[in-house]
Amino acid sequence: MNDNNIITETLISTLFKELCCSHCKNDFSKESFKIIEKHSDTLICNLICEKCGKDFGEIILNINPKTEKHTPLEIIEGPPPINYDDVIEAHRFIKKNFK
Repeated sequence: MNDNNIITETLISTLFKELCCSHCKNDFSKESFKIIEKHSDTLICNLICEKCGKDFGEIILNINPKTEKHTPLEIIEGPPPINYDDVIEAHRFIKKNFK
């Protein structure tokens, strides 16, 4: 798909101002994004660090090309990873409640 002109260096520097590669700390550029699908103003892109090659998988960007002002993206922390005790607790719960 050749819609990469939708993603400009200015847009990337604004949206990813506070973000960088979690592996090598390199900044993202236009070349870090490959558009996979486009649905109106929604882009599904593959994000790969140009410097170290870390693949961040698919990301979704909702971009209004008529808007000149965008807000930098923020990291939203999720829950902590599942640990050994969580697995044991889930096993006990299933064993007790689903005989």
